[in-house]
Amino acid sequence: MKNITLPLLIALLPLGAPAQADVLAQWLEQGSKAAQQAGRIWSQVRADKQYTGRVTAVADGDTLRVTDSHGAKHKIRLAYIDAPELQQAHGRSAQQALSAEALGQTVSVEVFETDRYKREVAKVSINGRDLNLSQIGQGHAWHYVSIAKRRQNKADYAAYAYAEAKARQSAAGLWRGKNVQAPWDFRRQEREKQNPNAGSGGQQGWM
Repeated sequence: MKNITLPLLIALLPLGAPAQADVLAQWLEQGSKAAQQAGRIWSQVRADKQYTGRVTAVADGDTLRVTDSHGAKHKIRLAYIDAPELQQAHGRSAQQALSAEALGQTVSVEVFETDRYKREVAKVSINGRDLNLSQIGQGHAWHYVSIAKRRQNKADYAAYAYAEAKARQSAAGLWRGKNVQAPWDFRRQEREKQNPNAGSGGQQGWM
């Protein structure tokens, strides 16, 4: 994985800013709040569909089910994040964290697209708090940069990048582990085990 968040953060640092960790942490927090506020405005404009509903199940750290106010059932893939697979280290912890926050709660859903698995790719919020962003900030998911850099609005992209940088810095959640493996690399390795002749090319899109 090419880490483009670090160069972005360095480029945005105030000119002549000291390199102390506490100063960087303070700057990250302030920037995250500002970008998150701006991101809510952008995402409301860009969302293809919006509705409210109740979370009835949490499959893993980035997938859940919602029943809306009309009784329709939706399977949702949280947009622009990628949580560890259940078979990976921290996979169950990521699922449990999302379940603790969302299960049984009334949520607002902003749908951006539908993926090839017929899941709604969406931002999910509770009282205005972005659960996608929360999973990154608590160290339960990565910012899905390979997709986000092409599709996510700039304000949300900045907020998610800040959140991951801060989680890494504070060793939150999965970042406490050694030899942390991104879920897209894990999935590629699993595909290669099943089909050794498949080569190094990975599948594109939401997984």
